[in-house]
Amino acid sequence: APLPMARPRPAPSASRRLSPTAGAGGRSEPAAGPGSRWLLLLEYDGSRYSGWQKQADARTIQGTLQAAAAAALADPQAEIQGNGRTDAGVHALAYVAHLAAARSLPAAVLRQEINDRLPQDIVLLAVAPAPARFHARHDCLARAYLYRIARRRTAFGKRYVWWVRDHLDVAAMAAAAAPCLGMHDWAAFADTPELRKSTEVLVQRLDVWEREDEILVRVVASHFLWKMVRRLVGLLVEVGRHRLPPPALADLLRQPSDLPARFTAPPSGLFFERAFYHPGELAAFLDASGPRPPVPSFLAPPVLPRLP
Repeated sequence: APLPMARPRPAPSASRRLSPTAGAGGRSEPAAGPGSRWLLLLEYDGSRYSGWQKQADARTIQGTLQAAAAAALADPQAEIQGNGRTDAGVHALAYVAHLAAARSLPAAVLRQEINDRLPQDIVLLAVAPAPARFHARHDCLARAYLYRIARRRTAFGKRYVWWVRDHLDVAAMAAAAAPCLGMHDWAAFADTPELRKSTEVLVQRLDVWEREDEILVRVVASHFLWKMVRRLVGLLVEVGRHRLPPPALADLLRQPSDLPARFTAPPSGLFFERAFYHPGELAAFLDASGPRPPVPSFLAPPVLPRLP
């Protein structure tokens, strides 16, 4: 059974949901105005990429997407910003970004034009005009990541799971995860560059549960440090193997250690799941009781996030 979680309840506010747009199951929106800004929802297989963030000497999701958008709009100054970074080899089910450009196109046309210029492992699911001051990262309240651990060898899912041959004690993993809720200093789980800034993170929900031949770990937090989720999962697996006691994770949140770095889980099983921008939508997800929300299907209709 899923681990019971703390459930913060941010106050709901007056809100609107973005109108149905290109790729979101409804009619197309008109083009945004001059100095246009769009909300983008995309999925990607991160296997061939050096993460989200654009780099001069490496293939990245942001760099590939920005080049496609610039070509589609005939605007070399078109800029794309994501809600946060994903590591090399990490995937995304519903990643949120925004596109700012001087030129405008109807949402349906823009989505098609960008998709026509993207490789098969990056897909723009939906496009919607966004408020002029909307920022995918600065306005994001929380993010959710999902990690998939396979209990059996699979011919089809190797790129999207971590196959652990050993028997894992899921109850022990859940017990180890419980003290991670709330605001903690995750410095022991961070890679060296992250130590130059605050390493405190608010973890709002952390679930460990079984589904058929998989063990799933879902983490919802204000933000994430580089490699934080993969090191958390790696240590949970060590607890599940009975090589570490459940209290070990809580101890690591109180003192520096190189232990998490030694057990970093592979990126193949990690998926960015969704981003939250509206307090009510986040509260509803955190307050879900009983079995956790189902794992999103690769073929599920795209759902744009709710904005304030």
